[in-house]
Amino acid sequence: MSESNYYDRFQDNQRSPQESPIKKDRSRSDGTVLSIAKVFGYMFAGLLITTVIALGLGAFFNYVLMKNTPVTDFETGTAVTMIALLIVSGIGLIVLSFVVPITVARGRHSVLVPSIIYAVLMGIMLSTIAAFIPWYLLGITFGITTVIFGLMALIGFLSKGQLPGLAIAAMGLFIGAGIIALFMWILMLLGQNVTVLYWIVSMATFAAMMLITIFDLARIKQIAQNGEMTNNLSLYCAFILYNDFIYILLRVLRIVIILFGNKR
Repeated sequence: MSESNYYDRFQDNQRSPQESPIKKDRSRSDGTVLSIAKVFGYMFAGLLITTVIALGLGAFFNYVLMKNTPVTDFETGTAVTMIALLIVSGIGLIVLSFVVPITVARGRHSVLVPSIIYAVLMGIMLSTIAAFIPWYLLGITFGITTVIFGLMALIGFLSKGQLPGLAIAAMGLFIGAGIIALFMWILMLLGQNVTVLYWIVSMATFAAMMLITIFDLARIKQIAQNGEMTNNLSLYCAFILYNDFIYILLRVLRIVIILFGNKR
């Protein structure tokens, strides 16, 4: 073996761990996993805040407003307070849905506080659901939503190079559902039964949202793999997935109520 070959082998053996391709790939893979884990950690923290507030406030509203007694001033005041909270929370959610992405785009401030406020306001909004819908239906809904979201996450993480197609398909479904919804609204004004059209719109928007969830998860995976995941961007990605989860949960809840709920 020539002297140059011996030298090359010596250099390969003495190569530092930082220069090893295997070490680099392993380090990059670990960084990707940690970045994605941070995103899901923030997302679950937001869901926990929302769940605690929704269940706690919902239990209070249920206890006060669902009594079989003559209506008191306290109950009337509680109802007015609930309506006021819903209005304020709704406005706040709309405002923050613009504030969070704008703040991330500018890159000057953290979106941690706005994200926490958003989770709190969402909990207030969902408290009306927790107040008037049996808890076992909420449990079924949460379980089904978790399974669906998990499957979407798996598909998103395994997808390769199909992000534009997913986005186009989701947008097409949304536009189609919007057109059908407009047609359904016209038929409702004419006094026609639109049950079939309602289900078509519901399933189309639900399918579109699942595609968007896959797109979001795949995009987050790409960002993590490219090493671009800052803490602020992690919060924003968690904010996106949080909203995807809430939307799916509300759609599933509607179906669960129809299938398992009673007339009441």
